[in-house]
Amino acid sequence: MEAPVKKKMIFCWIDSLSELGGNLSAILLWIVAIVVTYEVAARYLFNAPTTWVQETSVYLCMGVGLLGAAYALKNDSHFGITIFVDKLSAKNRRKMQIASNVAGFAYSLTFVYQGFLQTKLSYDLEDVSNGLMATPLWIPWMLMPIGGVLLALQFISKIAEEISRGRSEGRTTV
Repeated sequence: MEAPVKKKMIFCWIDSLSELGGNLSAILLWIVAIVVTYEVAARYLFNAPTTWVQETSVYLCMGVGLLGAAYALKNDSHFGITIFVDKLSAKNRRKMQIASNVAGFAYSLTFVYQGFLQTKLSYDLEDVSNGLMATPLWIPWMLMPIGGVLLALQFISKIAEEISRGRSEGRTTV
């Protein structure tokens, strides 16, 4: 059994941000459930469908996924296919974990950069949704770089955790 590795303050802070993102994600999921239930009741019980629920629920679902991704990574809740990795030695498995976290970090940075560009473009063009709400699209697009930053930070934490775990076991990694 592996001994727990003491985390530095910065990594505890990153974990706290991921927890915050996860909690916000859970709240948004509850809100989605409530507004969709409201829509169903309004439509089928009172024959009075709403004009805002579909658009709002899409934006809320974006928030659920984008804000909750770092929380899922923190808790190792992302799915993974480990059939080949499980056959590796502990040292090589750790190296593979670090490499995949570095790749995830690089992807997250791309996510942040492209999300920022899209948010800025939507803001500059004063782009709004086609729905009746005419939501300024830079608002939901902001979720992309915010979620990407949370995910990138959590990947940094995961990389440091793996390196620290390797050092605490007396091994040098990568």
